[in-house]
Amino acid sequence: MAKKEWTQESVNQRLAAGSVKARVFKRSDGLLYLQATLPPKPGSDRPRPYQQKIYLHVPANEEGYRRAEDEARLLGGQLAAKTFDWAMWLDVQKLPDGKPNRVWIEEFERQYMATHNLQVGTWLGDWWKVYKRLPPDEPLTVELLEALVEKTGKDSRNRMETCKKLQHLANYAGLDIDLLRFKGVYGAAKVQDRGELPDELIAQVWSRIPNPRWQWFYGMMAACGLRDHEVFFCEWRDDGLQVLKGKTGSRLVFQPLYPEWVEQWNLRDVRMPLVRNVDETYERRKLGDKAAKQFRRYGVPFPPYALRHAFGIRASVTFELPVTTAAALMGHTPDIHLKRYHKHISLKQNQSAAQRVMSRADRPIAPDV
Repeated sequence: MAKKEWTQESVNQRLAAGSVKARVFKRSDGLLYLQATLPPKPGSDRPRPYQQKIYLHVPANEEGYRRAEDEARLLGGQLAAKTFDWAMWLDVQKLPDGKPNRVWIEEFERQYMATHNLQVGTWLGDWWKVYKRLPPDEPLTVELLEALVEKTGKDSRNRMETCKKLQHLANYAGLDIDLLRFKGVYGAAKVQDRGELPDELIAQVWSRIPNPRWQWFYGMMAACGLRDHEVFFCEWRDDGLQVLKGKTGSRLVFQPLYPEWVEQWNLRDVRMPLVRNVDETYERRKLGDKAAKQFRRYGVPFPPYALRHAFGIRASVTFELPVTTAAALMGHTPDIHLKRYHKHISLKQNQSAAQRVMSRADRPIAPDV
Protein backbone atom coordinates (compact mmCIF):
# COMPACT_ATOMS: atom_id res chain seq x y z
CA MET A 1 0.00 0.00 0.00
CA ALA A 2 1.41 3.38 -1.04
CA LYS A 3 2.41 5.73 1.74
CA LYS A 4 0.07 8.67 2.21
CA GLU A 5 1.34 12.08 1.15
CA TRP A 6 0.69 15.04 3.40
CA THR A 7 0.31 18.07 1.18
CA GLN A 8 -2.63 20.32 0.44
CA GLU A 9 -3.05 18.77 -2.99
CA SER A 10 -2.89 15.13 -1.81
CA VAL A 11 -5.24 15.74 1.13
CA ASN A 12 -7.82 17.45 -1.08
CA GLN A 13 -7.56 14.69 -3.68
CA ARG A 14 -8.43 12.11 -1.01
CA LEU A 15 -11.30 14.26 0.25
CA ALA A 16 -12.68 14.65 -3.27
CA ALA A 17 -12.34 10.90 -3.91
CA GLY A 18 -14.38 10.28 -0.75
CA SER A 19 -17.03 12.85 -1.77
CA VAL A 20 -16.26 14.91 1.32
CA LYS A 21 -17.77 18.39 0.95
CA ALA A 22 -14.90 20.21 2.63
CA ARG A 23 -11.39 21.17 1.57
CA VAL A 24 -8.12 22.08 3.30
CA PHE A 25 -6.13 25.23 2.45
CA LYS A 26 -3.01 26.98 3.70
CA ARG A 27 -3.09 30.65 4.66
CA SER A 28 -0.35 33.15 3.87
CA ASP A 29 0.95 32.79 7.45
CA GLY A 30 1.45 29.03 7.03
CA LEU A 31 -1.56 27.87 9.08
CA LEU A 32 -4.33 25.62 7.80
CA TYR A 33 -8.07 26.14 7.53
CA LEU A 34 -11.11 24.27 6.26
CA GLN A 35 -13.43 25.65 3.61
CA ALA A 36 -16.94 24.46 2.86
CA THR A 37 -20.45 25.68 2.15
CA LEU A 38 -21.80 26.20 5.68
CA PRO A 39 -24.93 27.61 7.30
CA PRO A 40 -24.68 31.24 8.45
CA LYS A 41 -22.99 31.74 11.83
CA PRO A 42 -25.22 32.48 14.83
CA GLY A 43 -26.24 36.12 14.73
CA SER A 44 -25.52 36.49 11.00
CA ASP A 45 -28.09 38.16 8.74
CA ARG A 46 -27.15 35.93 5.79
CA PRO A 47 -30.26 33.94 4.73
CA ARG A 48 -28.61 30.90 3.08
CA PRO A 49 -25.48 28.74 3.41
CA TYR A 50 -22.33 30.11 1.72
CA GLN A 51 -18.62 29.40 1.43
CA GLN A 52 -16.94 29.94 4.80
CA LYS A 53 -13.66 29.14 6.52
CA ILE A 54 -12.94 27.35 9.76
CA TYR A 55 -9.49 28.20 11.11
CA LEU A 56 -7.65 25.26 12.64
CA HIS A 57 -4.58 27.11 13.96
CA VAL A 58 -2.29 24.22 13.00
CA PRO A 59 0.82 24.55 10.80
CA ALA A 60 1.13 23.19 7.27
CA ASN A 61 3.32 20.21 8.18
CA GLU A 62 2.61 16.47 8.22
CA GLU A 63 1.00 16.51 11.65
CA GLY A 64 -1.06 19.56 10.72
CA TYR A 65 -2.33 18.03 7.48
CA ARG A 66 -3.19 14.79 9.29
CA ARG A 67 -5.36 16.68 11.73
CA ALA A 68 -6.84 18.88 8.99
CA GLU A 69 -7.89 15.86 6.94
CA ASP A 70 -9.55 14.29 9.98
CA GLU A 71 -11.35 17.53 10.77
CA ALA A 72 -12.46 17.89 7.14
CA ARG A 73 -13.92 14.37 7.15
CA LEU A 74 -15.73 15.10 10.42
CA LEU A 75 -17.10 18.33 8.99
CA GLY A 76 -18.12 16.63 5.75
CA GLY A 77 -19.90 13.88 7.65
CA GLN A 78 -21.88 16.39 9.70
CA LEU A 79 -22.90 18.25 6.56
CA ALA A 80 -23.98 15.05 4.84
CA ALA A 81 -25.98 13.93 7.89
CA LYS A 82 -27.37 17.46 8.38
CA THR A 83 -26.09 17.49 11.96
CA PHE A 84 -23.68 20.41 11.56
CA ASP A 85 -23.75 22.81 14.52
CA TRP A 86 -21.57 25.91 14.74
CA ALA A 87 -21.32 25.41 18.51
CA MET A 88 -18.97 22.49 17.89
CA TRP A 89 -16.62 24.54 15.69
CA LEU A 90 -16.50 27.94 17.35
CA ASP A 91 -13.85 27.23 19.96
CA VAL A 92 -14.32 29.96 22.58
CA GLN A 93 -10.61 29.76 23.44
CA LYS A 94 -9.81 30.84 19.90
CA LEU A 95 -12.46 33.50 19.52
CA PRO A 96 -10.93 37.00 19.36
CA ASP A 97 -13.17 38.30 22.14
CA GLY A 98 -11.64 35.73 24.50
CA LYS A 99 -8.26 37.50 24.60
CA PRO A 100 -7.15 41.13 24.69
CA ASN A 101 -5.33 42.65 21.73
CA ARG A 102 -1.92 42.54 23.40
CA VAL A 103 -2.16 38.74 23.79
CA TRP A 104 -3.18 38.20 20.17
CA ILE A 105 -0.33 40.43 19.02
CA GLU A 106 2.23 38.62 21.20
CA GLU A 107 1.08 35.21 19.99
CA PHE A 108 1.02 36.30 16.35
CA GLU A 109 4.49 37.83 16.63
CA ARG A 110 5.95 34.58 17.99
CA GLN A 111 4.28 32.51 15.29
CA TYR A 112 5.17 34.87 12.43
CA MET A 113 8.79 35.36 13.49
CA ALA A 114 9.21 31.59 13.80
CA THR A 115 7.89 30.91 10.29
CA HIS A 116 9.32 33.91 8.38
CA ASN A 117 12.79 35.36 7.87
CA LEU A 118 11.92 38.69 9.47
CA GLN A 119 14.38 40.93 11.29
CA VAL A 120 13.43 42.44 14.63
CA GLY A 121 13.92 45.93 13.21
CA THR A 122 11.48 45.20 10.39
CA TRP A 123 8.90 43.91 12.88
CA LEU A 124 9.24 47.05 15.00
CA GLY A 125 9.24 49.44 12.07
CA ASP A 126 6.65 47.87 9.77
CA TRP A 127 4.39 45.68 11.93
CA TRP A 128 4.45 46.92 15.52
CA LYS A 129 3.91 50.52 14.42
CA VAL A 130 0.48 49.35 13.18
CA TYR A 131 -0.38 47.02 16.05
CA LYS A 132 0.55 49.50 18.77
CA ARG A 133 -2.47 51.57 17.71
CA LEU A 134 -4.77 48.83 19.01
CA PRO A 135 -5.97 49.34 22.61
CA PRO A 136 -3.95 46.65 24.42
CA ASP A 137 -6.59 45.50 26.88
CA GLU A 138 -9.65 45.60 24.63
CA PRO A 139 -10.91 42.58 22.66
CA LEU A 140 -10.02 42.15 18.99
CA THR A 141 -13.17 42.81 16.96
CA VAL A 142 -14.18 43.49 13.38
CA GLU A 143 -15.52 46.89 14.39
CA LEU A 144 -12.24 47.86 16.06
CA LEU A 145 -10.14 46.90 13.04
CA GLU A 146 -12.40 48.72 10.60
CA ALA A 147 -12.37 51.83 12.77
CA LEU A 148 -8.56 51.80 12.86
CA VAL A 149 -8.39 51.56 9.08
CA GLU A 150 -10.83 54.46 8.67
CA LYS A 151 -8.51 56.72 10.67
CA THR A 152 -5.87 56.49 7.95
CA GLY A 153 -5.83 58.63 4.80
CA LYS A 154 -7.46 57.21 1.70
CA ASP A 155 -5.13 55.91 -1.04
CA SER A 156 -2.13 56.41 1.24
CA ARG A 157 0.78 54.16 2.06
CA ASN A 158 -0.35 54.25 5.70
CA ARG A 159 -3.82 52.97 4.69
CA MET A 160 -2.36 50.20 2.54
CA GLU A 161 0.11 48.98 5.18
CA THR A 162 -2.49 49.21 7.96
CA CYS A 163 -4.92 47.05 5.98
CA LYS A 164 -2.28 44.45 5.15
CA LYS A 165 -0.85 44.14 8.65
CA LEU A 166 -4.25 44.06 10.38
CA GLN A 167 -5.49 41.46 7.91
CA HIS A 168 -2.61 39.17 8.90
CA LEU A 169 -3.57 39.56 12.55
CA ALA A 170 -7.27 38.98 11.80
CA ASN A 171 -6.44 35.83 9.84
CA TYR A 172 -4.40 34.48 12.73
CA ALA A 173 -7.19 35.21 15.20
CA GLY A 174 -9.84 33.68 12.94
CA LEU A 175 -11.80 36.88 12.39
CA ASP A 176 -14.03 36.79 9.30
CA ILE A 177 -13.11 40.14 7.75
CA ASP A 178 -11.69 41.44 4.47
CA LEU A 179 -9.73 44.61 5.21
CA LEU A 180 -7.90 44.60 1.88
CA ARG A 181 -10.97 45.96 0.16
CA PHE A 182 -10.28 49.25 1.98
CA LYS A 183 -6.58 49.57 1.05
CA GLY A 184 -7.22 51.84 -1.95
CA VAL A 185 -4.70 52.65 -4.67
CA TYR A 186 -1.12 53.36 -3.74
CA GLY A 187 2.25 52.60 -5.27
CA ALA A 188 5.68 53.95 -6.03
CA ALA A 189 4.28 55.85 -9.01
CA LYS A 190 2.03 57.84 -6.65
CA VAL A 191 4.87 59.09 -4.46
CA GLN A 192 5.09 62.85 -4.68
CA ASP A 193 7.76 63.89 -7.15
CA ARG A 194 10.87 64.98 -5.28
CA GLY A 195 12.22 66.85 -8.27
CA GLU A 196 15.63 66.32 -9.77
CA LEU A 197 18.69 67.05 -7.66
CA PRO A 198 21.47 68.33 -9.97
CA ASP A 199 24.78 66.50 -9.65
CA GLU A 200 26.55 69.87 -9.59
CA LEU A 201 24.64 70.82 -6.44
CA ILE A 202 25.43 67.46 -4.85
CA ALA A 203 29.15 68.07 -5.36
CA GLN A 204 28.95 71.65 -4.09
CA VAL A 205 27.15 70.65 -0.90
CA TRP A 206 29.65 67.84 -0.24
CA SER A 207 32.47 70.36 -0.21
CA ARG A 208 30.70 72.47 2.46
CA ILE A 209 30.22 69.72 5.09
CA PRO A 210 32.82 70.39 7.82
CA ASN A 211 32.65 67.04 9.63
CA PRO A 212 34.82 64.50 7.70
CA ARG A 213 32.82 61.51 8.94
CA TRP A 214 29.48 62.87 7.83
CA GLN A 215 31.08 64.17 4.64
CA TRP A 216 32.17 60.57 3.94
CA PHE A 217 28.65 59.34 4.77
CA TYR A 218 27.18 61.90 2.35
CA GLY A 219 29.63 60.86 -0.38
CA MET A 220 28.81 57.16 0.01
CA MET A 221 25.09 57.79 -0.42
CA ALA A 222 25.72 60.06 -3.42
CA ALA A 223 28.23 57.90 -5.29
CA CYS A 224 26.90 54.43 -4.42
CA GLY A 225 23.15 55.02 -4.04
CA LEU A 226 23.00 53.44 -0.59
CA ARG A 227 20.07 53.63 1.77
CA ASP A 228 20.99 55.77 4.78
CA HIS A 229 21.25 52.80 7.19
CA GLU A 230 23.28 50.72 4.70
CA VAL A 231 26.22 53.13 4.92
CA PHE A 232 26.87 51.80 8.44
CA PHE A 233 27.07 48.19 7.20
CA CYS A 234 29.27 48.13 4.10
CA GLU A 235 32.88 47.49 3.14
CA TRP A 236 35.04 47.98 0.07
CA ARG A 237 36.21 44.88 -1.77
CA ASP A 238 38.14 44.29 -4.99
CA ASP A 239 34.95 43.96 -7.02
CA GLY A 240 33.09 46.92 -5.53
CA LEU A 241 31.24 47.96 -2.38
CA GLN A 242 29.64 45.12 -0.43
CA VAL A 243 26.51 45.99 1.53
CA LEU A 244 26.48 43.60 4.46
CA LYS A 245 22.92 44.08 5.67
CA GLY A 246 19.98 46.39 5.24
CA LYS A 247 16.39 46.56 4.08
CA THR A 248 16.89 44.09 1.21
CA GLY A 249 19.83 42.15 2.65
CA SER A 250 23.33 41.85 1.25
CA ARG A 251 24.26 43.07 -2.23
CA LEU A 252 27.25 44.25 -4.25
CA VAL A 253 27.35 47.80 -5.59
CA PHE A 254 29.64 46.88 -8.45
CA GLN A 255 29.74 50.30 -10.08
CA PRO A 256 29.72 53.68 -8.28
CA LEU A 257 28.23 56.60 -10.20
CA TYR A 258 30.39 58.64 -10.59
CA PRO A 259 33.63 56.68 -10.03
CA GLU A 260 35.43 60.07 -10.06
CA TRP A 261 33.65 60.98 -6.82
CA VAL A 262 35.06 57.85 -5.16
CA GLU A 263 38.58 59.00 -5.99
CA GLN A 264 38.13 62.76 -5.54
CA TRP A 265 36.32 62.38 -2.22
CA ASN A 266 38.60 59.56 -1.00
CA LEU A 267 35.64 57.34 -0.22
CA ARG A 268 37.71 54.17 0.03
CA ASP A 269 39.21 55.62 3.19
CA VAL A 270 36.39 54.58 5.51
CA ARG A 271 35.46 57.29 8.03
CA MET A 272 32.30 55.88 9.54
CA PRO A 273 30.21 58.30 11.63
CA LEU A 274 30.40 57.52 15.33
CA VAL A 275 27.04 56.17 16.50
CA ARG A 276 26.74 54.52 19.89
CA ASN A 277 25.25 51.00 19.81
CA VAL A 278 24.89 51.12 16.03
CA ASP A 279 23.37 47.61 15.77
CA GLU A 280 20.74 48.39 18.41
CA THR A 281 20.02 51.73 16.75
CA TYR A 282 19.59 49.93 13.43
CA GLU A 283 17.20 47.40 14.96
CA ARG A 284 15.13 50.29 16.33
CA ARG A 285 15.18 51.84 12.83
CA LYS A 286 16.69 55.08 14.14
CA LEU A 287 19.82 55.34 11.96
CA GLY A 288 17.91 57.28 9.33
CA ASP A 289 16.73 59.77 11.95
CA LYS A 290 20.31 60.37 13.07
CA ALA A 291 21.47 60.94 9.50
CA ALA A 292 18.63 63.38 8.80
CA LYS A 293 19.48 65.30 11.98
CA GLN A 294 23.12 65.67 10.94
CA PHE A 295 22.16 66.81 7.45
CA ARG A 296 20.06 69.58 9.00
CA ARG A 297 22.88 70.42 11.41
CA TYR A 298 25.35 70.99 8.57
CA GLY A 299 22.90 72.91 6.40
CA VAL A 300 22.36 70.27 3.71
CA PRO A 301 19.33 71.62 1.80
CA PHE A 302 17.75 68.18 1.19
CA PRO A 303 17.22 64.93 3.14
CA PRO A 304 19.61 61.97 2.86
CA TYR A 305 17.28 59.91 0.68
CA ALA A 306 17.38 62.61 -1.99
CA LEU A 307 20.93 61.42 -2.74
CA ARG A 308 19.70 57.88 -3.36
CA HIS A 309 16.88 59.19 -5.52
CA ALA A 310 19.39 61.21 -7.56
CA PHE A 311 21.52 58.07 -7.97
CA GLY A 312 18.50 56.21 -9.39
CA ILE A 313 17.85 58.92 -11.97
CA ARG A 314 21.57 59.14 -12.79
CA ALA A 315 21.78 55.37 -13.36
CA SER A 316 18.83 55.18 -15.75
CA VAL A 317 18.90 58.61 -17.41
CA THR A 318 22.44 59.99 -17.38
CA PHE A 319 24.28 56.67 -17.77
CA GLU A 320 21.36 54.96 -19.56
CA LEU A 321 21.91 51.67 -17.76
CA PRO A 322 19.35 48.92 -18.40
CA VAL A 323 16.57 48.90 -15.82
CA THR A 324 17.69 45.51 -14.50
CA THR A 325 21.25 46.79 -13.96
CA ALA A 326 20.15 50.02 -12.27
CA ALA A 327 17.76 48.08 -10.02
CA ALA A 328 20.51 45.62 -9.03
CA LEU A 329 22.80 48.49 -8.04
CA MET A 330 20.11 49.94 -5.79
CA GLY A 331 18.90 46.70 -4.26
CA HIS A 332 15.33 46.57 -5.50
CA THR A 333 13.39 44.89 -8.32
CA PRO A 334 13.26 46.14 -11.92
CA ASP A 335 9.51 46.64 -11.52
CA ILE A 336 9.95 48.92 -8.51
CA HIS A 337 12.76 50.82 -10.26
CA LEU A 338 10.69 51.38 -13.38
CA LYS A 339 7.66 52.58 -11.41
CA ARG A 340 9.70 54.91 -9.21
CA TYR A 341 11.64 56.56 -12.01
CA HIS A 342 9.17 56.06 -14.86
CA LYS A 343 8.60 59.77 -15.50
CA HIS A 344 12.30 60.48 -15.88
CA ILE A 345 13.08 57.32 -17.83
CA SER A 346 10.14 57.57 -20.21
CA LEU A 347 10.91 61.17 -21.17
CA LYS A 348 14.68 61.64 -21.24
CA GLN A 349 15.82 58.11 -21.97
CA ASN A 350 13.30 57.65 -24.75
CA GLN A 351 14.24 61.01 -26.24
CA SER A 352 17.90 59.98 -26.20
CA ALA A 353 17.13 56.62 -27.81
CA ALA A 354 15.09 58.30 -30.53
CA GLN A 355 17.87 60.82 -31.22
CA ARG A 356 20.43 58.03 -31.60
CA VAL A 357 18.27 56.24 -34.14
CA MET A 358 17.50 59.42 -36.08
CA SER A 359 21.20 60.38 -36.29
CA ARG A 360 22.23 57.08 -37.87
CA ALA A 361 23.24 57.20 -41.52
CA ASP A 362 21.20 54.05 -42.21
CA ARG A 363 17.99 55.22 -40.57
CA PRO A 364 14.77 54.61 -42.51
CA ILE A 365 14.09 57.26 -45.17
CA ALA A 366 10.66 58.44 -46.16
CA PRO A 367 9.55 57.00 -49.52
CA ASP A 368 9.23 59.26 -52.56
CA VAL A 369 5.72 60.08 -53.68
